[in-house]
Amino acid sequence: MRRILTLTLLTAALASPAAAETPTPLTDAQRPIRASGVGLNVADPERSKQFYTEVLGFKVAARVPAQGPAQEYLLGLTGDLRADTLIVVRRGEAQPGATTFGRIVLVVPDGAALAQRAVAAGRPAPKVAHGTNFITDPDGYTIELYQRPAARPGS
Repeated sequence: MRRILTLTLLTAALASPAAAETPTPLTDAQRPIRASGVGLNVADPERSKQFYTEVLGFKVAARVPAQGPAQEYLLGLTGDLRADTLIVVRRGEAQPGATTFGRIVLVVPDGAALAQRAVAAGRPAPKVAHGTNFITDPDGYTIELYQRPAARPGS
């Protein structure tokens, strides 16, 4: 009798609405616009930039920071930062044989809104701030929620 009661309670708990709930729909501020590209950690951003531009024909769409030693290059096939699917090469820890994966980059209207949704779903976020945020997927891959800067007047 105890075993039947336990199985009945377990079955009821698994079938309860709380266990079967789906997340609320994404808001417009949370919904990604498109997958922007792939972010790669590289030992030498200058060397990688040279390879992607001179060998593969990519164009530099942006450089971060704009002045001083580059930490990151955003490379695309047209050079149009807003339209290209980009390869982002960023100074970071790279394993011999190029086996290190950097991050997945998603362009979003509101990086903080989608990061907060991920945190509410149980994903850790180091810090949720206005603009671009970083979260991880269940396997530990980093996802950059890239919020584009506001367009400047006249651009």
